[in-house]
Amino acid sequence: MALCLLGNLQARTITVVGDDNYPPYLFKDASGNTVGYIADLWALWEQQTGVRVNLVATSWGDAQQQLLNGQADVIEMIFRTPEREDAYSFSQPYERVNANIYTLDGIVGISSPRELSGFVVGVQKGDACIAKLNAAGVGGLQTYDGYRQMISDTLAKKIKIFCMDEYPADYYLYLMDADKHIRKAFSFYFDDFRRAVRKRRCCINPI
Repeated sequence: MALCLLGNLQARTITVVGDDNYPPYLFKDASGNTVGYIADLWALWEQQTGVRVNLVATSWGDAQQQLLNGQADVIEMIFRTPEREDAYSFSQPYERVNANIYTLDGIVGISSPRELSGFVVGVQKGDACIAKLNAAGVGGLQTYDGYRQMISDTLAKKIKIFCMDEYPADYYLYLMDADKHIRKAFSFYFDDFRRAVRKRRCCINPI
């Protein structure tokens, strides 16, 4: 991971932020520790460079706000979208991710965005899925700070449909014993994980 930050890494500590509910990449374990592939990667990078990494896993909306407010240097696992181009400088992609539409069992006939009209659709705050749904003409979105609450509200029938990336969906649906009651309706889109920094502050070299 070749990374150029703050004058060629003259800073001896950098703060990296990311989504705290994105297993297996970045999430909190039962003891509240930040774990996952991303945590392991930055720990290795810290050892190799001697630059201390303050890894902060928080809600996705807060992670983006911290970067844009100057409280963090790098954000992890972000999709490159037209709406973000003015605010972020992006790395090269490093992982392809699918985002799907999920429905409560018993909701049938949902196979494309056009069938979502009239439904309230759950989305995570700050998720690229919001812009994708808006572009497809889907309104009536209900935002959540995290994926677990979205699934809980679906099980409680407060909402019946949500958009979620496949990796955390597979994990949380199984963990919460919700895979018996919630199913994938269709694949909505795919995109690539990147790292990003604030525009015109610093740069990220290809990985």
